Amino acid sequence: MFLLKSICALAVIAVVAASVLNKPEKDTRIVGGEVAAEGSAPYQVSIQGRFGHNCGGALIDKRWVLTAAHCIQGANPDSVTILAGTNDLNSGGVRYECEKFIIHSRYNRPSFANDVGLIKLKTNVQLNDKVKTVEYDYRVVPDGAVVRLTGWGRLSAGGPIPNLLQSINLTYVNHEECQKYYGPNNSVDIGHLCTFQGKGQGACNGDSGSPLVYQNRVVALTNWGVPCATGLPDAHCRVSYYHDWIRTTMKSNSNRGVQKNR
Repeated sequence: MFLLKSICALAVIAVVAASVLNKPEKDTRIVGGEVAAEGSAPYQVSIQGRFGHNCGGALIDKRWVLTAAHCIQGANPDSVTILAGTNDLNSGGVRYECEKFIIHSRYNRPSFANDVGLIKLKTNVQLNDKVKTVEYDYRVVPDGAVVRLTGWGRLSAGGPIPNLLQSINLTYVNHEECQKYYGPNNSVDIGHLCTFQGKGQGACNGDSGSPLVYQNRVVALTNWGVPCATGLPDAHCRVSYYHDWIRTTMKSNSNRGVQKNR
């Protein structure tokens, strides 16, 4: 399987996944999309390390970013910045420092499960036309719903990371149908939301943690997929399943550093 965090992490995860599932390697970025209109996803942020863009995330509060756990696991908050307010990785926007990373206490138990995390910023973001928070949804997405994914993931497997934010509309595939693609004993659980639009359209490396939006609410975060847009559904963290965890963690957490919360 591919997690969308980095090429190195992807290679390791893909080997493990292939041996467990007897499936092709997996990885994630937007393939077959288009350049997003400026300001059309003001909640989208870029999670950046020493070498630039690493993952995506959604600004769900002036102080909080929602992302995938594998994007922040093992990372030092002091070495990561959040870029908000721009579609162009090379121009504009404002950088914010991270105070704390929190990942789900059962992340990757079992493999690829509970891949959800929160980043608390050191200061509130300044909201404007290009920087806005977005609600995270408690409702289940209806069958056949069309959701929007945005991100700076690679444009093809092994291809370049785009400077400009990409956007694509994808169709929600319910849990039972998604499992049919992968067969029994797979890594698609009830905490995942699957999407599929067709071969050549989907997520890729660098899209990890990026939000999928339905009716102006975040319904999922990119987790993993088979590299890239090869004709199988991508699996994302289902926000409705983790809604209470997100809400209670944000409300109760105030300590500095890295911790795990149920």
